[in-house]
Order: sequence, then C-alpha cells, then structure tokens
Amino acid sequence: MQMNSEQTKQLNEWRLKYVKLNPILLIFMGLVLIAFGIVSQTVDIDYEYISTRYDEICASKNSCFVNKINIDVPSKMESPVFFSYEVSSFFQNTDKYFNSIPYDQLYGDSDFDTSICDQYKTNQEMGKTLSVTGKALAQDDIAIPCGIAAYSYMNDEFSLNKDGKQISITDQGISWESDREKYTNINLDKQWIDMESERFINWMRPSPLSRFRKLWGRIDQDLEPGIYTVNIQIKTNDAFAETKKYVLLHNNGQFSDPILVITLPCLCVGPFLIIFGIINLIYWGKKQNLVKKYRIY
Repeated sequence: MQMNSEQTKQLNEWRLKYVKLNPILLIFMGLVLIAFGIVSQTVDIDYEYISTRYDEICASKNSCFVNKINIDVPSKMESPVFFSYEVSSFFQNTDKYFNSIPYDQLYGDSDFDTSICDQYKTNQEMGKTLSVTGKALAQDDIAIPCGIAAYSYMNDEFSLNKDGKQISITDQGISWESDREKYTNINLDKQWIDMESERFINWMRPSPLSRFRKLWGRIDQDLEPGIYTVNIQIKTNDAFAETKKYVLLHNNGQFSDPILVITLPCLCVGPFLIIFGIINLIYWGKKQNLVKKYRIY
C-alpha cells in the first residue's frame, strides 16, 4: 500500500518532534552541579550540628535506661534547636518495606486491604498488648497501624538535661504539614499508637538511604555552651539489632542532612545533564553535517 503526498504529510505531523536544546549549556550546567556537589562536602556548611552514638552503650538494646550520654555544646545554639535521631544500616527503601505501608489505614480508613501488612497484621504479630488509652488489645484484631514499617517504628524516648534542669522538647510542628493533614486516628482504644503523633508520622516517611535522620523534637530556647545529658529509654525491637543509632542537635530543621539536600541531587542530576547534552550535540552535529566537516568524533 502506497501513501500519497497528503497522507505522508499528515503522518509526519503525528511524529514525535525532537526539541532542540543547547548542548553546550546542558554540559556546562552538569559540570557546575557536579562541582558544587563535591565542594558542598569539603567546605563548612553554615549550620551547627552535634552528634553522639548511643546504641553501643546499652548492652541489651531492649528496655534499658541510659543515664549519662553527654553532648558537648561548644558554642551557643540559637533557638529553634532541633533534636533528631540517626539510624544507619536500616533499609526503608526496599519494595517489601515500602509496599507494606497501609496508607488507607494511616489516613483513617479501617476498611482496607489487610494483605498489605503481610506477616505483621494482627496485634499478636506486632507484639502489641495495650492501646494508647491503656486498654487491652484483642490479639487477633488487625493492628492499628499494621505492617513492617509500623512494626519497626523507632520509639526510643529521650530527655535533655543541663545542670539538673530538664530542657523542654516539643513534638509539635516537626513533620511536614502535608503529612499531618492526612494522618487520622481511627479508634484510640484499639490503636497501639497515636497515628497523629508527629514523631510517628516522620518515621513513616520512607528514607531513600540506609543511613538517615528523623526529627524527634524542637527546642524553643537557646542552648548555652556546656555539657548536656541525654537520658535515653531504649524501646526498639529486634528490627534494630544490627543498626547504629545516634542523637543529634542541629539548627537546620526538616533538612537535617545536607547530603540529601545538596550533594546527592547535584551528583545525580549533573551527570544526567552532561549525558543528555552529549546526545544533543551528536544529534544536531549529524543533522547539520558537522561530523564530516569538523570531525566531531
């Protein structure tokens, strides 16, 4: 079957049109991003950050109370100061982990596909016996919430003291507003945790890396220089058996890890722009017959 000129013209109009981009500009932008990403890890970023590991001090790692984890604050930290925990060698980015998050349940719907929760479905499988209000939980009931992400919730408790005086740490305003608007309790008498807790909300937002930080609280007062004591009640389960855990004080809010905010995006997007720029350069070089004239290869 042969097409006439009119049919050929109409067919060509439906073909995907290649958008011409400036290849030199793309390559230049890619190089700038890569350079910026590398430099961001070699210069002193303008924020205060203090970290101390605590998991190795408690021998059993379960239900123990660590009294004297000291943090040295060398200079005044102006409010707000953020209190975070860091976990390493823990993977929230696997398909199994991510797919086990029952978002419908977290958003207040008790009628959802419970198969999502896999082997952590009932209160018994989750190891939960008491509700938020202190009532006994039926062991065969669907846990609220369920799933491996909820099961592995990092629920260690912290308090901060200086010279015998406790420093107030609030858990309000530490999560993304878009998340707070979605998470909804179903029935506190049947829930083992308050699903509107911002500490829980932060945990349920998966991290792309095996080492990550989560905001635990905010300190709305200046921290004067000196030695601060962090009391830690370790309550996490066997999901953290092979992990390392740290407490952190910092003043950069939600963006508690500059490598996620600056370095990784630059080092990921930069090479992509360079490759895309080279493809454009070759394509338009061929289109304009520059390969033969100027020997681009």
